[in-house]
Amino acid sequence: MSSSDLTERERHECLAHWDTAPFAHFCHPREEHLLPFHVCYGLAGRASDEYLPAMIMGKKLAMFCW
Repeated sequence: MSSSDLTERERHECLAHWDTAPFAHFCHPREEHLLPFHVCYGLAGRASDEYLPAMIMGKKLAMFCW
């Protein structure tokens, strides 16, 4: 969600249809885990300023900051 390659319309569509992404339900079996992300994006209305990758218990995760 920090990529400058996407237009805001494309970014909005990706978020609206997040469940069609590969492994979406495996990574987020309960969609309420994504609500804070959707709220932050909705308030900012733009791409995130920073992408922070991390590893927890051997699993990749991503954090985004506005």
